[in-house]
Amino acid sequence: MSRKYKILHVLDKLSMDGVNPSSVALCFIEWIKHRDAQRYDVMVVSLRARDAASQHLEASGVKMFYIDKGKYSFATVGALTDIIRQEKIDLLHLHGYSAANFGRLAAKRAGIPNVMHEWAVLKTLPHQFIMDRLLRGKTDIAVGVSQSVCDFLVQGRSVAPNKTRVVWNGVNLNNFKTAEPAKVLAFKEKFGIMPNQKVVGTVTRLREEKGNRYFVEAAPQVLREFPDARFIVVGDGPLRADLEALSKKLNLEGKLHFAGFVSEVAVTLAAMDIYVMASLTEGFPFALAEAMAAGKTVTVTNVGGMKEMVQHDENGLLVPPANSAAMAAALVRLLKDSAFSQRLGNAARERSQEFSVERNVMALEAIYAELLVRKNGQG
Repeated sequence: MSRKYKILHVLDKLSMDGVNPSSVALCFIEWIKHRDAQRYDVMVVSLRARDAASQHLEASGVKMFYIDKGKYSFATVGALTDIIRQEKIDLLHLHGYSAANFGRLAAKRAGIPNVMHEWAVLKTLPHQFIMDRLLRGKTDIAVGVSQSVCDFLVQGRSVAPNKTRVVWNGVNLNNFKTAEPAKVLAFKEKFGIMPNQKVVGTVTRLREEKGNRYFVEAAPQVLREFPDARFIVVGDGPLRADLEALSKKLNLEGKLHFAGFVSEVAVTLAAMDIYVMASLTEGFPFALAEAMAAGKTVTVTNVGGMKEMVQHDENGLLVPPANSAAMAAALVRLLKDSAFSQRLGNAARERSQEFSVERNVMALEAIYAELLVRKNGQG
């Protein structure tokens, strides 16, 4: 591969709420920083109109394009093909259902390879199942962020097993190793948490699949044995009001706090002694990798990619999903044995090295090289 290649990322949307960039969008910023700049230029297409979240990528110097023709308009294929030809794109990297549908068609029309990137185990929708069956011959390589996601690609998205690759998500580990003590103290003081109180927390989206109600339900069970423990939920979403109502019903006022969206995640993690993810389904959560990088003792449900990231009793604890009693028992165990908890936290930090953005980018660029060499017949 002697010349420089142009990679075009295509994604359905940059944000879940139109304001804050999604974890996928934020991932592009890290990818672009850590790419092999001698070999690859990277650009991004959003299949939505420009929004507030776009500014995060634009401010990072990402060359952006916007195609807003609707989820089901095949005019998107033509618009994508025009960008491919205009910018002399060498490979499409596709994220999301619409991006994968229109992108695979545009890639074949333009005669370039494509990578379909799946970030989660999703519900298989009938119309998407049909599209994936029709387009399966147009998929060059499909990346799953964990083995469970690759299994979903084969079983739910009609991808041939020999075309799947596991590439774990990557985070900039250095961003989560430390946080300013004054900011951490201020964060705790905001919620009336004393320096000596143990904090059990989660960074999450307040959506059904994240299972946060089971975390809330576990809190009173833990408080029966550790009445000075405090709980904090960082993040926002459509179920916030319901979860706040549940917390009030369980008499958790002053003991469980909803922090909402917080931009400085490293500060929130540093404030926690134990990190929890109660998800009912997961692909490969950035938040868990970040908590592990911060050296937190983690207790998570044994679903999806989390059971690949965490080895029970070695670098964290695994509990069954939708089971607040099991979650509470795990938390009580950690609060009773601080030495064991610390040992798990140290092992989690060591394990997090496997989830660095550097490893992530190297793995993706190896896939690019495989496809480009296959297409161009050169090394």
